[in-house]
Amino acid sequence: MANSPLTLDDYQRESAATDVEGANDDPLTPLLGMAGEVGALIAEYKKKRRPDGVTYTGFEEVVKTELGDILWYLAALARRVNANLNDVATLNLEKTRARWLPPDPARQIPLDEGFPESQQLPRKFTAHFSVLTDEGGASKVRMQIDGKDIGAAIDDNARTADDYRFHDAFHLAYLAILGWSPILRALLKRKRKDDPDTDRAEDGARACATEEAIAAMIFELSKPYDYFAGAERVDDMILGAVRAITSRLEVGHRTAAEWETAILAGFAIWRALRDSEGGVVSIDMDAGVIEMADQGQSGI
Repeated sequence: MANSPLTLDDYQRESAATDVEGANDDPLTPLLGMAGEVGALIAEYKKKRRPDGVTYTGFEEVVKTELGDILWYLAALARRVNANLNDVATLNLEKTRARWLPPDPARQIPLDEGFPESQQLPRKFTAHFSVLTDEGGASKVRMQIDGKDIGAAIDDNARTADDYRFHDAFHLAYLAILGWSPILRALLKRKRKDDPDTDRAEDGARACATEEAIAAMIFELSKPYDYFAGAERVDDMILGAVRAITSRLEVGHRTAAEWETAILAGFAIWRALRDSEGGVVSIDMDAGVIEMADQGQSGI
């Protein structure tokens, strides 16, 4: 009869028999042990890549041994901090799936589903960005949605011009990709008044301030990355900060991968508007799409 497959729980339990420190709860030894084994693994890989042409064929077997030693020290560390390796593995899969895999379609239910249409974010619309100059010579941007002025014309609100005046592109991207934008909900007068708690906590001033803070923060952090031009990824530090400050809001269940998509889409639109000094943006929230539109077909 074949042996049952060894689980992480089995390994963590059985490897304790060879842990000579026993009940010692000091994590230093396993931490140093893991560091040493990783170093040994790197040294073996160095042999495999020797530039003198000498063939080294033992690397594949050594990897198995060194990985086993790393696993032993990992189990020892887990015991010392009262962690369960199976739980660790499960949490890691949840984290990496949320970061790298497309979202589950079941998660895409609109956040305002069930409210009257007048209290829902619009599912499909166009936004027109036009540039004007005020009496003081400042360049401002006005946004219209389906032909109606939305909010006031805005400038960069900065001592040094940086085209932040087109930043409503970010709010449009959050709406299109995440189904979330307290700012646009307020500007469009789509607050969910039927539920006072939702109106206060999700559509109120604090949620609006959070969204504006996210837009401003990411904009500043994007500058060393050339505003994400040509980028396929957003730094994990940025995504972590965004998810931290939105964790108690309804958008808190959106994954890092979803935020990454929204951020990159928003900056693509922002760069296009900046480069063309305005334009028309098409949003389809049901499809999760935001793109520059053909102005001749925009209806504006």
